[in-house]
Amino acid sequence: MTAIFSKSIKEAAEVIKSGGLVICPSEGVYGISCSVFNEDAVKKVIAAKERDVSKGLIIVDSSLSTLSRYIDDKKVDDSAHKLMSSMWPGPHTFILPMNDDFHSIALKDNHTVAVRITAFETLSALCKECETPLVSTSANISGLRATSDVSSLDKKLLERVDLVLDLPCGGQNAPTSIYDTLTHTLVRKGPGWKE
Repeated sequence: MTAIFSKSIKEAAEVIKSGGLVICPSEGVYGISCSVFNEDAVKKVIAAKERDVSKGLIIVDSSLSTLSRYIDDKKVDDSAHKLMSSMWPGPHTFILPMNDDFHSIALKDNHTVAVRITAFETLSALCKECETPLVSTSANISGLRATSDVSSLDKKLLERVDLVLDLPCGGQNAPTSIYDTLTHTLVRKGPGWKE
């Protein structure tokens, strides 16, 4: 079965709420998304991408309100909090320690997860409509090139998802920044990162 193409954020949200996978635009390239709290859907994302589960996944949301209760704040110091406050919402991903109440295969072995509070309107609206944080990983088979051109999406991938939210990406021409709040290390520098 090939994915349905739609321009409706509401329709994409309904697919995600029902446990489906959606290819949707992000700041730079198309991504595959599902609810971070639906383990079966997260497993389908990993399988669709043919991705090594140990690589972890990025979680996006429109605000930190849902995820804040899961962050192990005792391990995040004031300088990391100030940095996140100055960079969010925006195209910046922060690796955060999670407490024992957070259960997801999006977690890394050290019980951390990569979180981005997006300012990209389409993705933010999808998160709000879904009422849950979303997994967001590039819409490509692992090791192959990601794309911001909906007509260039991998045909094999289109058979593995339920819907493509056919709206434009945000125009960012490089991956988002990733900052580890535990080690205070800039893992990857992306556009708009303030030194």
